[in-house]
Amino acid sequence: MPITPTAIAELRRPRPPAEPEGEPIAILLVDDDPDCRMLVRDAIEESRVKCRVFEASNGHEALDFLHGRGPHAGAPKPGLIYLDIEMPGLGGQDTLRAVRAMPAFRDTPVVMMTGVSDDAQMRLAAENGANSYTLKPASAAQFLSTVLASTNYWLTVHQYPHHRLSQEACRR
Repeated sequence: MPITPTAIAELRRPRPPAEPEGEPIAILLVDDDPDCRMLVRDAIEESRVKCRVFEASNGHEALDFLHGRGPHAGAPKPGLIYLDIEMPGLGGQDTLRAVRAMPAFRDTPVVMMTGVSDDAQMRLAAENGANSYTLKPASAAQFLSTVLASTNYWLTVHQYPHHRLSQEACRR
């Protein structure tokens, strides 16, 4: 479509949210702060992505989910993982390394969402295989906007090199 004033006006015209096709995409949210998890859930609900959000409060619980162990038996393969860095027990960087060591999750987008604004942590996250490093903004509105943009990007805009995110990619 050529970029004309009419085309731009058409793009800006409000539309009802599209009904996504296929199975809901699983999103794993790993954060020890229940308030933060609530804000992320709220933002994801605003996205146009048909998804189910699963939560883990620490790295050990996240790995149990990914391995389908214990109460997480039969858990779906997530199409996106939000991962906090500072958590008790198994922290975000160690969890990220463990996730990337699992062949089934090497191409699953992992967004480090943290309050830690530190270049060394950012570099380490990149070395460990994070796809994105996002700071938790101070305001709730800005935080919601950040999560909404990130969710839409990783699940609707980003193109996967080997396959598109589909029902098959969301299953173990």
